[in-house]
Amino acid sequence: MKNEKTRGSMLTSSAVILCLVTFVAGFVGGSMFGEHKALTREVSAVSPSPAPSQGAAAASAVPDAAAQAEHIRHLREDAMKQPESAEAWTKLGNACFDFGDPDGAIEAYEASLRLEPGNADVRTDMGSMYRMKGDPAKAVECYNQALRDQPGHRNAVFNKGVTMLLDLEQPEQAVAFWQSVLKENPSLTLASGAELRAIMPEILVDAALQLEAQGKKNTALAAYRQAITLDDSFAPALVHGAWLLEGQGRSAEAQPLWQRVLELYPDATDPAGKPVRDRIKK
Repeated sequence: MKNEKTRGSMLTSSAVILCLVTFVAGFVGGSMFGEHKALTREVSAVSPSPAPSQGAAAASAVPDAAAQAEHIRHLREDAMKQPESAEAWTKLGNACFDFGDPDGAIEAYEASLRLEPGNADVRTDMGSMYRMKGDPAKAVECYNQALRDQPGHRNAVFNKGVTMLLDLEQPEQAVAFWQSVLKENPSLTLASGAELRAIMPEILVDAALQLEAQGKKNTALAAYRQAITLDDSFAPALVHGAWLLEGQGRSAEAQPLWQRVLELYPDATDPAGKPVRDRIKK
């Protein structure tokens, strides 16, 4: 298992830091947060490497894919030879997870859970595979079961909230869920070591940026508002929220956000590079 890729649910489609450019002079904040399956593994925050040439990428991808497929074939044979081994089915499911085969992973995880129904790690990974398949409701069911099996399971906590935010478009409910967890465990840390309470505004803004990119602007605004409610000095939420409101022709609603940005950062600029002070209505 040491050579397996790190698995888990992410806010973006790639496991890299997403820099939240706040358009505030001298200030850049925020991060893309990817929480991964293996709780003992560190989450690496790395910048994307330069893309290889198309020919080189294709040449390297084919043998990698073939090797992964062969690895999965061997694991499936092993699982079939020892059908009462939950570990064998879990290894197969994990390999399918890494390969981006949600159907194969779910089938293997189901076999594993029939043998060990209380395994919250496996249940959480199965939820992530349902999310990959485009079935967020089923994913949440899995996360809920994982939390019943192991209350406070941090990957289930994180993944459920993210699924509610991005897929079900329920930022208020996601925050309410996380806050209910924090009542029981105020210092809950994610797999990266960051405290959920401290990182929630960043998670919300990361999600809002993706929602905006998908054209889900009202849900994005709701996520920005939730971030501001949690921390009314969090510049990324203030700037992106104000900019989105103005883009929707709601400049009166944007004014308090611009004013708050100006209070915090007198030399702030907007996304177009113009001074925020020029956006304040006299």
